[in-house]
Amino acid sequence: MTTVRRMVVEEPVADAEPQVLKKRRRGRKAGGSDQHSWEQQPRSSRSGRGENRQMRMMLIGGSVLFALIVGGAVVLLNSGSKPAVPEKVAVSNPDGGKQIVPEAAVRGEAALLKDAEPLAKKFLEAKSVDELLPLIRNPEVAESRMRTFHPDGKVSPPGLSKFNSSGEASVLGHLLSLHVTTRDLDTKAIAFVDTPEGLKVDWESWVGWSEMSWDDFIRTKPTTGHVFRVTLSAVEYYNFAFTDEKKWKSYRLISTDGERSFYGYVEKGTLLDQKIHLDSDTKSLALMLSLKYPKGATSGTQVEIERFVTDGWVENTEEK
Repeated sequence: MTTVRRMVVEEPVADAEPQVLKKRRRGRKAGGSDQHSWEQQPRSSRSGRGENRQMRMMLIGGSVLFALIVGGAVVLLNSGSKPAVPEKVAVSNPDGGKQIVPEAAVRGEAALLKDAEPLAKKFLEAKSVDELLPLIRNPEVAESRMRTFHPDGKVSPPGLSKFNSSGEASVLGHLLSLHVTTRDLDTKAIAFVDTPEGLKVDWESWVGWSEMSWDDFIRTKPTTGHVFRVTLSAVEYYNFAFTDEKKWKSYRLISTDGERSFYGYVEKGTLLDQKIHLDSDTKSLALMLSLKYPKGATSGTQVEIERFVTDGWVENTEEK
């Protein structure tokens, strides 16, 4: 998660007046053996005329140089009088389109945390969907999901016991993520997104929202993909419709609440295989994936990973 910084335009500062350093001639001493060479120039009428011509050329050259310096300073001052306008930053909408928001919306960690704490308290104390709607991002998209998730419109508020309980907030562009501890001492990650309307909570990642419930997914075994938030880790297990180890790569998929566990399979050598690949030092990843069952599936815990949606559990916050 590159932080975009504001471009601060400062007014140009005029150069200080140049200092003229004068050499002080030392008095001649008897013998003069210790005089500097620049004090021992012989004088004659011819050399005097040469010196006069040289002096005039130096004065003319100095005047030209002075004029060039003054002209350059004027140009710099004129150009500096019009501050550069920072480019605007585009972020994604939930529907995949782009939305232009001012550069000022990209803020630092301190500013985000200042707004996040009172927002987290309101969010975790809300008792209804109606109370939550002003606090979340993309309410026009999330409202129908929330009312499906809370059919009676009521919410059991977990409350806030400690904000940023791990002390390790993370900022990636417009996204701020950290941990909160609820009243029942449950420590859980919460994500905030800086939007044109101000900081908002990402409700979907908080509740682990998916396109259908895990119970319905297992019961109906759909052969078309549905998006789920999961934690993925490597495992070696091949069975039922996925016995061919040369064709498939296997993973363990855990639901966001930790209560469901599946085996997910990706066809080796595909672009999807490359996207999901775990590095040797990475044990697990939080991902959003589209999952489906193979035709005629007899196992409820073995599914095909059909599509990679995004890293993490928060959609469409990357900067464009």
